[in-house]
Amino acid sequence: MNATQSKIALITGASSGIGFELTRCFARDGYGVIMTAHYPDKLTDAAQKIQQEFPEVLVDTIACDLSKDGAAQQLYEQVQQRGQQIDFLINNAGFGERGSFLETDLEKEIALIHLNIIALVSLTKFFVQDMVKRGSGKILQLGSVASFIPHPLLSVYAASKAFILSFTEALQVELKDTGISLTLLCPPPTETNFFEVAHMENTKIANSSQVQSAVDVAEEGYKGLMNGDARVLPTLVAKMYAAQGLTLPDSWNAAITKKQLENVKE
Repeated sequence: MNATQSKIALITGASSGIGFELTRCFARDGYGVIMTAHYPDKLTDAAQKIQQEFPEVLVDTIACDLSKDGAAQQLYEQVQQRGQQIDFLINNAGFGERGSFLETDLEKEIALIHLNIIALVSLTKFFVQDMVKRGSGKILQLGSVASFIPHPLLSVYAASKAFILSFTEALQVELKDTGISLTLLCPPPTETNFFEVAHMENTKIANSSQVQSAVDVAEEGYKGLMNGDARVLPTLVAKMYAAQGLTLPDSWNAAITKKQLENVKE
Protein backbone atom coordinates (compact mmCIF):
# COMPACT_ATOMS: atom_id res chain seq x y z
CA MET A 1 0.00 0.00 0.00
CA ASN A 2 1.49 3.35 -1.03
CA ALA A 3 1.27 6.60 0.94
CA THR A 4 -1.78 7.80 -0.97
CA GLN A 5 -3.75 4.59 -0.49
CA SER A 6 -3.08 4.63 3.25
CA LYS A 7 -4.73 8.03 3.69
CA ILE A 8 -8.47 8.40 4.26
CA ALA A 9 -10.99 11.19 3.68
CA LEU A 10 -14.22 11.46 5.67
CA ILE A 11 -16.89 13.20 3.60
CA THR A 12 -20.23 14.26 5.07
CA GLY A 13 -23.23 14.62 2.79
CA ALA A 14 -21.44 12.26 0.41
CA SER A 15 -24.43 10.57 -1.24
CA SER A 16 -25.11 13.31 -3.80
CA GLY A 17 -24.16 16.70 -5.19
CA ILE A 18 -20.88 18.36 -4.25
CA GLY A 19 -20.17 15.75 -1.56
CA PHE A 20 -20.44 12.87 -4.02
CA GLU A 21 -18.22 14.65 -6.54
CA LEU A 22 -15.63 15.41 -3.86
CA THR A 23 -15.65 11.72 -2.96
CA ARG A 24 -14.92 10.92 -6.61
CA CYS A 25 -11.97 13.32 -6.56
CA PHE A 26 -10.40 11.54 -3.59
CA ALA A 27 -11.09 8.05 -4.94
CA ARG A 28 -9.74 8.99 -8.37
CA ASP A 29 -6.42 9.93 -6.77
CA GLY A 30 -6.26 6.69 -4.79
CA TYR A 31 -7.32 7.90 -1.34
CA GLY A 32 -9.60 5.81 0.84
CA VAL A 33 -13.01 7.34 1.53
CA ILE A 34 -15.54 7.10 4.33
CA MET A 35 -18.85 8.36 3.01
CA THR A 36 -21.50 9.52 5.42
CA ALA A 37 -25.03 10.75 4.79
CA HIS A 38 -28.50 10.68 6.31
CA TYR A 39 -30.34 8.07 4.23
CA PRO A 40 -28.79 4.56 4.24
CA ASP A 41 -30.23 3.46 0.88
CA LYS A 42 -28.98 6.53 -0.97
CA LEU A 43 -25.62 6.26 0.76
CA THR A 44 -25.24 2.60 -0.21
CA ASP A 45 -26.13 3.36 -3.85
CA ALA A 46 -23.60 6.19 -3.96
CA ALA A 47 -20.87 4.06 -2.39
CA GLN A 48 -21.50 1.28 -4.90
CA LYS A 49 -21.04 3.76 -7.75
CA ILE A 50 -17.74 4.93 -6.31
CA GLN A 51 -16.53 1.37 -5.72
CA GLN A 52 -17.47 0.30 -9.25
CA GLU A 53 -15.62 3.24 -10.75
CA PHE A 54 -12.58 2.85 -8.49
CA PRO A 55 -12.43 -0.84 -7.51
CA GLU A 56 -8.97 -0.64 -5.93
CA VAL A 57 -9.92 2.08 -3.44
CA LEU A 58 -11.21 1.62 0.12
CA VAL A 59 -14.84 2.75 0.18
CA ASP A 60 -16.57 2.67 3.55
CA THR A 61 -19.89 4.12 4.74
CA ILE A 62 -21.46 5.34 7.96
CA ALA A 63 -25.12 6.37 7.80
CA CYS A 64 -26.08 9.04 10.32
CA ASP A 65 -28.30 12.09 10.65
CA LEU A 66 -25.95 14.87 11.71
CA SER A 67 -28.87 17.19 12.42
CA LYS A 68 -29.56 15.20 15.61
CA ASP A 69 -28.10 15.77 19.08
CA GLY A 70 -24.94 13.77 19.65
CA ALA A 71 -24.72 12.48 16.07
CA ALA A 72 -21.35 14.11 15.36
CA GLN A 73 -19.81 12.50 18.43
CA GLN A 74 -21.31 9.13 17.48
CA LEU A 75 -19.79 9.45 14.02
CA TYR A 76 -16.38 10.27 15.48
CA GLU A 77 -16.59 7.35 17.88
CA GLN A 78 -17.54 4.92 15.09
CA VAL A 79 -14.50 6.00 13.11
CA GLN A 80 -12.29 5.51 16.18
CA GLN A 81 -13.76 2.06 16.86
CA ARG A 82 -12.87 1.03 13.32
CA GLY A 83 -9.30 2.14 13.89
CA GLN A 84 -9.39 4.50 10.92
CA GLN A 85 -7.23 7.63 10.86
CA ILE A 86 -8.81 10.60 9.11
CA ASP A 87 -6.33 12.62 7.08
CA PHE A 88 -8.95 14.75 5.30
CA LEU A 89 -12.17 15.98 6.92
CA ILE A 90 -14.75 17.27 4.45
CA ASN A 91 -17.57 19.09 6.25
CA ASN A 92 -19.92 19.22 3.29
CA ALA A 93 -23.35 18.26 4.68
CA GLY A 94 -25.95 21.00 4.90
CA PHE A 95 -29.34 22.17 3.69
CA GLY A 96 -31.45 25.31 3.38
CA GLU A 97 -35.03 26.44 3.90
CA ARG A 98 -36.56 29.12 1.69
CA GLY A 99 -39.40 31.37 2.76
CA SER A 100 -40.36 34.31 4.89
CA PHE A 101 -38.98 33.86 8.41
CA LEU A 102 -42.49 34.57 9.73
CA GLU A 103 -43.78 31.49 7.92
CA THR A 104 -40.92 28.96 7.78
CA ASP A 105 -40.84 25.87 9.96
CA LEU A 106 -38.88 26.44 13.19
CA GLU A 107 -38.08 22.74 13.70
CA LYS A 108 -36.55 22.53 10.24
CA GLU A 109 -34.51 25.68 10.88
CA ILE A 110 -33.23 24.30 14.18
CA ALA A 111 -32.22 21.11 12.36
CA LEU A 112 -30.52 23.30 9.75
CA ILE A 113 -28.53 25.11 12.45
CA HIS A 114 -27.62 21.79 14.03
CA LEU A 115 -26.35 20.33 10.76
CA ASN A 116 -24.77 23.41 9.19
CA ILE A 117 -23.16 24.73 12.38
CA ILE A 118 -23.19 22.41 15.40
CA ALA A 119 -22.20 19.24 13.52
CA LEU A 120 -19.53 21.10 11.57
CA VAL A 121 -18.03 22.64 14.72
CA SER A 122 -18.20 19.33 16.58
CA LEU A 123 -16.54 17.27 13.85
CA THR A 124 -13.88 19.93 13.41
CA LYS A 125 -13.21 19.87 17.17
CA PHE A 126 -12.98 16.08 17.37
CA PHE A 127 -10.81 15.47 14.33
CA VAL A 128 -8.58 18.54 14.41
CA GLN A 129 -7.33 17.58 17.87
CA ASP A 130 -6.15 14.24 16.48
CA MET A 131 -4.62 15.99 13.47
CA VAL A 132 -2.68 18.45 15.62
CA LYS A 133 -1.24 15.58 17.69
CA ARG A 134 0.04 14.01 14.46
CA GLY A 135 1.11 17.33 12.96
CA SER A 136 -0.77 16.74 9.70
CA GLY A 137 -4.25 16.94 8.25
CA LYS A 138 -6.51 18.96 5.98
CA ILE A 139 -10.07 20.20 6.52
CA LEU A 140 -12.50 21.49 3.91
CA GLN A 141 -15.43 23.56 5.20
CA LEU A 142 -18.41 24.16 2.91
CA GLY A 143 -19.32 27.80 3.05
CA SER A 144 -21.25 29.49 0.28
CA VAL A 145 -21.44 32.72 -1.66
CA ALA A 146 -24.25 33.33 0.84
CA SER A 147 -21.47 33.71 3.43
CA PHE A 148 -20.85 37.22 2.08
CA ILE A 149 -24.36 38.57 1.46
CA PRO A 150 -27.59 38.75 3.53
CA HIS A 151 -30.28 36.54 1.95
CA PRO A 152 -33.88 37.54 2.68
CA LEU A 153 -36.12 34.48 2.20
CA LEU A 154 -33.10 32.29 2.98
CA SER A 155 -32.08 34.08 6.15
CA VAL A 156 -31.16 31.21 8.50
CA TYR A 157 -29.21 29.30 5.86
CA ALA A 158 -27.19 32.36 4.83
CA ALA A 159 -26.50 33.20 8.47
CA SER A 160 -25.20 29.66 9.03
CA LYS A 161 -22.81 30.07 6.11
CA ALA A 162 -21.64 33.44 7.43
CA PHE A 163 -20.83 31.62 10.68
CA ILE A 164 -18.74 29.07 8.79
CA LEU A 165 -16.80 31.87 7.09
CA SER A 166 -15.93 33.56 10.39
CA PHE A 167 -15.25 30.29 12.22
CA THR A 168 -12.94 28.94 9.54
CA GLU A 169 -10.95 32.14 9.13
CA ALA A 170 -10.41 32.34 12.89
CA LEU A 171 -9.17 28.75 13.04
CA GLN A 172 -6.82 29.33 10.12
CA VAL A 173 -4.96 31.81 12.33
CA GLU A 174 -5.15 29.67 15.48
CA LEU A 175 -3.78 26.62 13.70
CA LYS A 176 -0.95 28.36 11.89
CA ASP A 177 2.32 26.39 12.15
CA THR A 178 0.56 23.22 13.37
CA GLY A 179 0.76 21.41 10.03
CA ILE A 180 -3.04 21.59 9.65
CA SER A 181 -4.70 23.50 6.83
CA LEU A 182 -8.32 24.62 6.66
CA THR A 183 -9.87 25.54 3.33
CA LEU A 184 -13.17 27.37 2.92
CA LEU A 185 -15.07 26.44 -0.25
CA CYS A 186 -17.70 29.01 -1.22
CA PRO A 187 -19.84 27.63 -4.07
CA PRO A 188 -22.35 29.67 -6.05
CA PRO A 189 -25.81 28.19 -6.74
CA THR A 190 -24.98 24.64 -7.83
CA GLU A 191 -26.75 21.74 -9.55
CA THR A 192 -27.63 19.62 -6.50
CA ASN A 193 -30.78 18.62 -4.64
CA PHE A 194 -30.40 21.78 -2.53
CA PHE A 195 -33.11 23.61 -4.46
CA GLU A 196 -35.61 20.78 -3.93
CA VAL A 197 -34.93 20.45 -0.19
CA ALA A 198 -35.07 24.23 0.29
CA HIS A 199 -38.29 24.56 -1.78
CA MET A 200 -36.48 26.74 -4.30
CA GLU A 201 -37.17 24.90 -7.57
CA ASN A 202 -39.36 27.69 -8.94
CA THR A 203 -37.19 30.62 -7.87
CA LYS A 204 -35.52 32.96 -10.31
CA ILE A 205 -32.04 31.99 -9.14
CA ALA A 206 -32.69 28.25 -9.53
CA ASN A 207 -33.79 28.83 -13.12
CA SER A 208 -30.95 31.15 -14.07
CA SER A 209 -27.63 30.75 -15.84
CA GLN A 210 -25.87 31.35 -12.51
CA VAL A 211 -26.37 27.71 -11.48
CA GLN A 212 -23.03 25.89 -11.78
CA SER A 213 -21.94 22.27 -12.16
CA ALA A 214 -21.33 20.23 -9.00
CA VAL A 215 -18.43 18.54 -10.81
CA ASP A 216 -16.69 21.86 -11.48
CA VAL A 217 -17.28 23.15 -7.94
CA ALA A 218 -15.97 19.95 -6.36
CA GLU A 219 -12.90 19.83 -8.58
CA GLU A 220 -11.89 23.38 -7.69
CA GLY A 221 -12.58 22.77 -4.01
CA TYR A 222 -10.46 19.63 -4.06
CA LYS A 223 -7.56 21.43 -5.76
CA GLY A 224 -7.74 24.24 -3.23
CA LEU A 225 -7.78 21.80 -0.32
CA MET A 226 -4.74 19.94 -1.61
CA ASN A 227 -2.91 23.22 -2.21
CA GLY A 228 -3.71 24.39 1.32
CA ASP A 229 -5.60 27.44 0.02
CA ALA A 230 -7.45 29.49 2.63
CA ARG A 231 -10.47 30.20 0.43
CA VAL A 232 -11.80 28.82 -2.84
CA LEU A 233 -14.24 30.74 -5.02
CA PRO A 234 -14.64 27.97 -7.60
CA THR A 235 -16.22 29.76 -10.57
CA LEU A 236 -16.55 33.21 -12.08
CA VAL A 237 -20.08 33.42 -10.68
CA ALA A 238 -18.75 32.76 -7.16
CA LYS A 239 -16.10 35.44 -7.58
CA MET A 240 -18.78 37.91 -8.73
CA TYR A 241 -20.90 37.20 -5.64
CA ALA A 242 -17.93 37.74 -3.34
CA ALA A 243 -17.04 41.00 -5.09
CA GLN A 244 -20.67 42.13 -4.82
CA GLY A 245 -20.59 41.46 -1.09
CA LEU A 246 -17.48 43.58 -0.68
CA THR A 247 -18.45 46.52 -2.90
CA LEU A 248 -22.17 47.08 -2.37
CA PRO A 249 -23.94 48.05 0.89
CA ASP A 250 -25.63 45.15 2.69
CA SER A 251 -29.02 46.79 2.20
CA TRP A 252 -28.53 46.79 -1.58
CA ASN A 253 -27.24 43.23 -1.59
CA ALA A 254 -30.21 42.07 0.48
CA ALA A 255 -32.68 43.72 -1.91
CA ILE A 256 -30.98 42.19 -4.97
CA THR A 257 -30.88 38.73 -3.39
CA LYS A 258 -34.52 38.87 -2.32
CA LYS A 259 -35.53 39.43 -5.94
CA GLN A 260 -33.49 36.39 -7.01
CA LEU A 261 -35.14 34.23 -4.36
CA GLU A 262 -38.67 35.11 -5.39
CA ASN A 263 -40.61 32.61 -7.44
CA VAL A 264 -40.58 33.05 -11.20
CA LYS A 265 -44.33 33.83 -11.21
CA GLU A 266 -44.24 36.27 -8.31
